[in-house]
Amino acid sequence: MLVAMRVLIMLGLLAAMPGLASAQTVDSLVARHIAARGGYEKIKAIQTLKVTRTVATAFSKIRVVIYRKRPHLYRAEQGPVQAGPPVLARGISGDTAWDVAGGKIVHRPADAFSEARDLDGDFDGLLVDWKEKGHAVTYEGTERLPSGEAHKLRVKTKSGAERVVYLDAATLLERRQTGVLNLPGGRRFDVVIDYDNYKDVAGVKFPYDVTEDRTGKEPVQSLAVYTESIEANLPMDDALFAPPSAK
Repeated sequence: MLVAMRVLIMLGLLAAMPGLASAQTVDSLVARHIAARGGYEKIKAIQTLKVTRTVATAFSKIRVVIYRKRPHLYRAEQGPVQAGPPVLARGISGDTAWDVAGGKIVHRPADAFSEARDLDGDFDGLLVDWKEKGHAVTYEGTERLPSGEAHKLRVKTKSGAERVVYLDAATLLERRQTGVLNLPGGRRFDVVIDYDNYKDVAGVKFPYDVTEDRTGKEPVQSLAVYTESIEANLPMDDALFAPPSAK
């Protein structure tokens, strides 16, 4: 009887080992990723971000300015490259995700708000504090990208959205992210986002070059994003993130 119990215990331990090894790999990779970006304390010391970018497509160029404030406040304005008022805006305030187009304000439904809060409203990146955020992360080995070997981590957010995050095997910085992009009006794309040209901002590395390919039932979209500036810890009032009707 004693021998049988020992055998059962050993079998149970062996069955659990792959999961334990995966968890240890995730924790180790995330810790090294955070260190490569500049360290946890420096990441958390940034309270606001203003990102100014030019987004080029095959047919046009637009200016996008993104505002972020802890913990989940987000606003993106899109307009002409030349000086002029934004023609589109969207944001996340405390309890709503909203879009403005054609002078109309649309509030996203609860499930879309939760997804936007987990993705667009994520200030630090999906992997930082992932357990506290309620996400699940699993390690799926390595994969060869055009930029080189990368570690593959699958993230299922608290809201149910899934992303695959690829960390460069040499630098441990994020090199690629894939998943499904849900846009207002029921538009849905499979998306591949690549990150490059990392620079220090307030001691934390951020990608300045981003390419994004969107595929699916709708026409394919390819975007090349060039970051002009990333400014940290600028004063930002919470009212900036509220839908225009609430101001």
